[in-house]
Amino acid sequence: MLDDGSRVSEDRPEIVVDAGYTYFGQLVAHDLTKDVSSLEDAWRHDPEQLENRQTPRLDLSTVYGNGPTGSADLYEGDGVRLKVGESTAARSFDICTAGNGAHVLADDRNAENMVLRQMTAVFARLHNFAVNQFRAEFKEPAMLFERARQQTLWQYQWLVCRDYLATLLDPEVYREVFVRRRSTIRWKTFSIPIEFSAAAMRFGHAMVRPNYLFAFGQEMKLPEMLSGTSNRGALAKDLQINWGLFFQGAGPANTLTTRPIDTRLAPQFQRLRDDLIGAAPATCPHAGDGKQISELPVRTLMRGAALRLATGQTAARVLGEQVLSEAELTRPCGERDTQQARILREAGLIRRTPLWYYVLKESEVRHNGNRVGRIGSRIIAETISAALKSDPGSFVNAAAGKSPPMWRFSHGPTQLFGLSELFRVAPLL
Repeated sequence: MLDDGSRVSEDRPEIVVDAGYTYFGQLVAHDLTKDVSSLEDAWRHDPEQLENRQTPRLDLSTVYGNGPTGSADLYEGDGVRLKVGESTAARSFDICTAGNGAHVLADDRNAENMVLRQMTAVFARLHNFAVNQFRAEFKEPAMLFERARQQTLWQYQWLVCRDYLATLLDPEVYREVFVRRRSTIRWKTFSIPIEFSAAAMRFGHAMVRPNYLFAFGQEMKLPEMLSGTSNRGALAKDLQINWGLFFQGAGPANTLTTRPIDTRLAPQFQRLRDDLIGAAPATCPHAGDGKQISELPVRTLMRGAALRLATGQTAARVLGEQVLSEAELTRPCGERDTQQARILREAGLIRRTPLWYYVLKESEVRHNGNRVGRIGSRIIAETISAALKSDPGSFVNAAAGKSPPMWRFSHGPTQLFGLSELFRVAPLL
């Protein structure tokens, strides 16, 4: 599953997804799931015994923590505004760091890379902007906080549903779940399914580029960008992102696009640093020599096996979707043939394909890598739709949920309908 740089077919449509969607998806995934178990734990325990340490809601808990009372260290002395990094001439762009260099975050995973940490800072500043917007209406700090939080969450949830998912999911599946509001899954008690956290939502790994631009002429290679949670202290000012490079229209720049959603990942994912994969050895009964597994694709496939995930074919049949044919599963990714088809055949995986690999292959052969296929789309759409419906305070359960909230900027009342619009106004927050 290595992107070796071989030339892809000239008749393959150009990838048109903005690079920023990769990291907004990571923000969403962190918001819904947090599994701190080791790979060895996954082999030893039943999936039901593994704990999701995140609330199964789109509530930006990686930003808000447990609120001003439960996570006071994240908030200013007024107990209303979130702490952000020190201001510059262009306003603050980074997360807050303590005097000892530690990240002041509800979830350290949001400092795993330099894009995600600056994106997290944007949402913290958006909350603070909402505080200023409603300060005159709510004198009591607790009420002011809740009103600003509601405004920020409704905006975030709108962007997840009306932009991120609308852009990346299969259009028919998206319309059925989010427009017609028809669900094929009946939830007794909602919780995040492992098929979502361990397979379908990990499609974003394929979208990661080997290099990025943060500003004009400033290239950032993936190993440098993956700062890891051990990278202490504030970011240097020259690392501030020009969001126009990540979202079209967010700034004066030629926007970068993602890698295609396919079965070949950026080479840097073949050997992750120890600080990015945790201190505990990721060994398992099938790892061979018992050494730390540093290849991201291997780790992901091993975890899926440990969790006894349904195969891609089983998921397709259960969801009533057309199963990928052998020709589709073994089709080369690009012009140069790979060993993938041989391995699938020799390992008996043509009819029992690991779900994560299947999701990527379906996107590759049926959507040219531009969006998620129907199986992955169905799992993602049903999960996020259920998360919103089960939250009485979500924007879909509110009368105001038919449009994004109104913001009062100096240039006049504004609604932010897409991610590019949010990141275009980020310097004003």
